[in-house]
Amino acid sequence: MNSKENIAVEAATDGACSGNPGPGGWGGLIIFNDNTQIEIGGSEENTTNNRMELTAAIKTLEKLKNFQLKENFKLRTDSKYVIEGYTKWIINWKRNGWKTSSGKSVQNLDLWQRIDNLRIKGLVMEFVKGHSGDKQNERVDLIATSYSKGIPLIGGVKKSPEARNFSNETEPTKVQKLFSKNELLEQFAQKKYFLNSSEINELLGEESYIFIQKYELFEWRNWRLIPKNKKYWIIENINT
Repeated sequence: MNSKENIAVEAATDGACSGNPGPGGWGGLIIFNDNTQIEIGGSEENTTNNRMELTAAIKTLEKLKNFQLKENFKLRTDSKYVIEGYTKWIINWKRNGWKTSSGKSVQNLDLWQRIDNLRIKGLVMEFVKGHSGDKQNERVDLIATSYSKGIPLIGGVKKSPEARNFSNETEPTKVQKLFSKNELLEQFAQKKYFLNSSEINELLGEESYIFIQKYELFEWRNWRLIPKNKKYWIIENINT
């Protein structure tokens, strides 16, 4: 991806934790003017939800430093903790020598200092309600949750049809892609996670679209896709 030519138009972040504290994950998504996207994500073994929300924002801001941003660029998150801290609380904490109004040390001080040093002029943090059907928020939530449960789920650079020739990155072979897809399917089958139709379509590709539209049980290679609650799907391995 050519950082000099591509303009980032929006970003989304989310954090998740299986237990609080417990294993955590974070996810970030950056969208560009040619409809390409970059997904990033990671995990920590023992952390908190607030630390993962902050980490998601930090990692995304670090990535954004490599690109030109459109005017009034928005970083969207469902964490009021991140937004309030970034836009308001930090001002008073710094005045007080990184202490709260009661004189106590600021929680997650290391992360707040990192995010303060990554400020981008003109960047706006915007709140989006979690689990409200927002496509970007749902995606970063899935990335973060998957990482927190030990299932890496990121797409790297996603190309629009118009941008197929834009990147000179080495593409995985068809066999490599199939292997990765089957690994993901097996992990989702073992964990019995619910996936929505757009996630199933993204996972399996265009050949599954007609079956997903019908919202009926169907099989794909070694897997059985079962509709649940008129909204989600679960995956089963046919051979188990």
